[in-house]
Amino acid sequence: MNEFAVSLHAQPLLTKEEAAFYNLLRLAVQDRYLLFAQVPVWCLVEVRAADRQARAAFLNKIALRRVDFVLVHPGTLAVEKVIELDDPSQASPQRQARNRLIEAVFTKAGITLVRLKAREPYTVPRLAALLGLEPAEES
Repeated sequence: MNEFAVSLHAQPLLTKEEAAFYNLLRLAVQDRYLLFAQVPVWCLVEVRAADRQARAAFLNKIALRRVDFVLVHPGTLAVEKVIELDDPSQASPQRQARNRLIEAVFTKAGITLVRLKAREPYTVPRLAALLGLEPAEES
């Protein structure tokens, strides 16, 4: 790696706030979904096109995009929902264009995209309701 003249250091996958939300999300989804964080968009959709250049151009558009959290059905392994945390401090025109692209991709793929406000205090029941999850049956 020395030929690149860079230094590499491990870094956290999530911020402290994202990790706290992840843990709350785990409680809300329980064992109904597998929960993944910071997933590249290209891993969540199959891109087909008759024109190889069109496919390559589209893949290039989504290449470095990733989403905050993904709920995957544990049996079928199908992507059920994508969760994005929206932070008003990141409301730049570039971020808005990125959000429109992400919304279009998941709409076309038939994947539910749920946008939640970052830095908002969520409870497990409220989060489950916002995600459209039925309460687990109590024994």
